[in-house]
Amino acid sequence: MQITKLVLDNFSSYEGKTVFDFNVDEKKPIILIGGLNGAGKTSIFTAIKIALYGPLAFGYTGNNTFYSKKIRGLINDKAFQLQPFASGISIEIKLKQEREIKYYTINRSWSIIDSKIEEEYDVYEGGKLLDESEKALFESYILNIIPIELFEFFLFDGEEVGTIFSSDGYNKYVKNVLLTMCGIDDLQILQHFCKNYNGKIESEEEIELNSKYQDLLNKIAEAEESIKSCETALADNEQEIALLHTLIEQRNAEFLRSGGLPSEEAKLLEEEVNKYEKKRELIAREIKEFFEELMPFFIMKDLIPQLSQQIKYEEKASIQEYVSNMISKEFISSIVSDKMKKDDGFSEVLYVAIVKKLAVANGTYDEMIFDLSKAEMGQILHLADTVASFDSEKLAKKIVEKDKLVKRITSIRQRLKNALSEEDAKKYTDEIITAKHRIELLELESSQKQNELKELGAKLQTLNSELSTVKEKIRASTQDKHVLDLSTSISLMMERLIDRSMISIRKQLSQKIIENLQKIYRKDNLISIIEIADNFKFDLFQTQKFTMGELKSLIANIGIKEFLKVMGDKSIKRLCSYFSLDEADDIENAVISCDNNFEEIELYKRIDLNTLSKGERQIFILALYWAIIQISGKQIPFVIDTPYARIDANHREEISSKFFPNISSQVIILSTDEEVTKDYHEIIKPFISKEYLLRNDQSENRTTVTNGYFF
Repeated sequence: MQITKLVLDNFSSYEGKTVFDFNVDEKKPIILIGGLNGAGKTSIFTAIKIALYGPLAFGYTGNNTFYSKKIRGLINDKAFQLQPFASGISIEIKLKQEREIKYYTINRSWSIIDSKIEEEYDVYEGGKLLDESEKALFESYILNIIPIELFEFFLFDGEEVGTIFSSDGYNKYVKNVLLTMCGIDDLQILQHFCKNYNGKIESEEEIELNSKYQDLLNKIAEAEESIKSCETALADNEQEIALLHTLIEQRNAEFLRSGGLPSEEAKLLEEEVNKYEKKRELIAREIKEFFEELMPFFIMKDLIPQLSQQIKYEEKASIQEYVSNMISKEFISSIVSDKMKKDDGFSEVLYVAIVKKLAVANGTYDEMIFDLSKAEMGQILHLADTVASFDSEKLAKKIVEKDKLVKRITSIRQRLKNALSEEDAKKYTDEIITAKHRIELLELESSQKQNELKELGAKLQTLNSELSTVKEKIRASTQDKHVLDLSTSISLMMERLIDRSMISIRKQLSQKIIENLQKIYRKDNLISIIEIADNFKFDLFQTQKFTMGELKSLIANIGIKEFLKVMGDKSIKRLCSYFSLDEADDIENAVISCDNNFEEIELYKRIDLNTLSKGERQIFILALYWAIIQISGKQIPFVIDTPYARIDANHREEISSKFFPNISSQVIILSTDEEVTKDYHEIIKPFISKEYLLRNDQSENRTTVTNGYFF
C-alpha cells in the first residue's frame, strides 16, 4: 500500500485547499516534508489517520457528538467565515490486490447543518463511487491491511516511541505488532474458534452446559495468565532484591572506609536538630500569626482609642434609640395620669429628663459608622485590647531567638553534611535508604504474590476439575461427538503451528535486529546476542572478556544462581564446553578450582535495555522496527516524525544512508531544519522523490506549502 495524494481543505492550520503529491519512484521512496515546530507537520499525521479510519481514529465506533466535537476543533477558523462552508480531507491510496494495482480515493467532507458538524464519507475505486455494501467491504479490507492499533506502529515519532520501550509492557507491544504483521493473529482466531466449538446446540441444557464450558475456559485462561504473571513478578523481585542487598553491602563498606560519621553520633545530632527545629517552628508560627493577624491593627494602633470611643458611643446610641422608641410622651403621660389627678406638665418634664439622661456624645462627630452587633463589638474591643497590650520587644526577642536556632540547626546540619562530600553523601546514604525501602516494598509485594499464587493454584485445580466434568457432560449430550474431537484436534494443531511459527519469528527477529544494528551502529559491541522469550521479553548480551579471577569474584559476590542468570545460556554453554562439563551445576566448582586467575575467556554478559543511553536505545528501536518490517514483508507507508531524536551526530549519517532508503517502499519524513540538516540532506537526496516546506504565519496561524526543502 502507498499513499499517492493527500488533500487538506480548511483543515487545522491549512487554509483553503492544500495538495500533497506523495507518489514515489521505486528507487526514490522518500517524501521529505520540512517545517519548524508548529508549522503543521503533526496535522498531516492526524489527517491521514482520520481519512483512513474516521471515528475509529479517536476510539469511537460511530459518528457521534464526541467525534463531531473533535472534528470541529480541527477545522480551520477561516472556514466558519465562508459561505458556503467548506472543509474536509481526501486521501488517494494505491493497493496491490493479487497481481492488479488499484487506486482508491477516500473523501471525508464536513458541512454545518443546524449548527452541527455533519460528515459525508465517500470512497471511489478509480472514478467509480462505491455503494454502501462495497464501502463496508473496503473498510474491512483497510482494517485488515492496517488495523487501527497497527497504524501507530507505522507513524514513528522519534520523541515518543522511546517511552514504549522504557516500560515493562514493551514485549506485549512487539508481540501484538508481529502477530498482526505476520498474520499469526488469523491462526489464533481459528484456534480460538475451534477451541470454543462444542457441537450443535439443540436444548436448553446444552446451551447452559456450553455457556458454563466457555465460562470455565475463560476463567482457566485468566488464572493461568495470572499465575504466569505472579511467577514472573516473583522471579524479577527475587533478582532485584539480591542485587539491592549486594549494593547495600558494597555501599556500607565504602562508607566505613571513607570515614563516614558513626550512626550513633549522627542519630544524636539528628535528634538535636529535630528538637531545635520543633522549637524554631513554634516561634516561627507565633511570628507568622502576628504578621497575619495583628500586624495590620498594630500598625494603626494609634487609632484604637478613637475606634473604642466610637464603638462605645454606638453601643450607648443604640440603647438610647431603643429606649426612646419604647418610651413615648404618651406612655409617660398615661402612667402619670394613673397616679396623679392633675398633670400640670409633669409628664412633659419627666419625658425630657429621661431623654436627656440617655443622650450620648462622641466628640466632634455624633454619627453611627459601624452599626455592629453586640458580639461583633465584643470581638473588636477584645482585638483592640490585644493590640494595645502587645509586647513588641518580646516579639523582637523571639525573632532573634529564631535566628539563633536557625544558625544552630544550620551548624549541626553542616557538620552532618561535612562528614562526607555532598556527592558521597548522596551515594552512600540516599542510595542505601532508597535500596532498603525498595527491598521492603519488593518483599511485601512478593509475600502478597506468594499468597496470590497459592490461591490461584487451588482455584485452577478446582476449575480444571469442573471443566473435565462439564466436558464429559457435553460429550454425552452432543449428537455428533466427532465434531468436538475434530475441533479440539484442529485447535491443538493450530496451537502447535502457532508455537512453531513464533519460535521461527523470534529467531528471525533476533538475527535481523543484530544485522540491522551492524549496519547503522558504528561500534561493534553494542549488542552481540539477543535472546527473545516466549512472551517476547528481550535479554540483551554484550561480548566481554573475563579472567578466571573476575569470574570467581562475580560468583562470590552475587551467588551462582544469579551468576547463571547474568551470564545467560550462551555463556553457560561456552563455560561447560571450556571445562568439559555436562551440567551447569558443576560450573561453580570448575571456576573456583581453576589455578590461573589471569586466564581469559570470552563470554556474554547480560545488559538491561534501559541501561543503554537514550541514543543507543533509539538506534536499537530503529533496528527492531526495521527487522519487524523485513520479517513481515508488508509494504506500508512509514511516516517518521523527529527522525533523529536522541541520536548523536556519529550515527545520523548511517541512519540517513542505510535506514531511511530501505525501511519501506514509501517513507514520509517530517523534519525541522535542525534534524535533516544540509549534510544529511545531501546523503538522502538521491532517494527523495518529493520535497515540501511548511511555513506557518503565527499572526494568522496559517500554514503555506511550497515545493523544496529548507536548503
